[in-house]
Amino acid sequence: MERHIVKRTHRIIVTEELIRENAVEPVLEIGAGDYSFRYLMAGDEAKWLTVDFSPPCDVQVNLNDEKLKLPFESSSLTTVVCTEVLEHLLWPQQLVSEVYRILAPGGKFVLSVPNCVSLSYRVAWMLGRLPSCASGGNLPPELGSTAYRKPNGEIIGGHVVDFNCSRMVGLLNGAGFEVEKMRGSGIIWHRQILPYWMVPASFASNIICLAVKSRK
Repeated sequence: MERHIVKRTHRIIVTEELIRENAVEPVLEIGAGDYSFRYLMAGDEAKWLTVDFSPPCDVQVNLNDEKLKLPFESSSLTTVVCTEVLEHLLWPQQLVSEVYRILAPGGKFVLSVPNCVSLSYRVAWMLGRLPSCASGGNLPPELGSTAYRKPNGEIIGGHVVDFNCSRMVGLLNGAGFEVEKMRGSGIIWHRQILPYWMVPASFASNIICLAVKSRK
């Protein structure tokens, strides 16, 4: 799926750290169309598989399906990466449940979502403004800022679900995951305003999690 150009902010840096510290081959990355972390497997990219709505990807799947079934066997993978995807899905719980199914016991799930109650967005709400990450669905870009137009004029839908830390934890726990780490991206407003080490996850622009499938 065609998307915006992704800037190298602390969301990328923190996600890289979690992947380097926890990823075990092979790695499945879901929704890698705009920015894939495959480069972290330099020299052995064959052990990094990508899934998305449309090319470029290794496996094409409609992730926005209420009855989504990922084409992988149960307990067959050790690491799944999914960044800035869940907020675009009508049924994010279905994708999270599928990730739980395909991960082996002890498998790691690295994911991130925008935080709709970040420090900068709390200011925007107070001023009566809709923050740029707020869900806007298929509204045109001038009305829903997370949507955008392709060169041919087609509208690519934006965010449909808003997340904060408690909703993220609830979603993961509901699928059976244990949240091992929760980090933030700092404050990002068109650029990096405050670094990640200065801002707790609950106030950060993005929530970045490491979840683990129980070995029980």
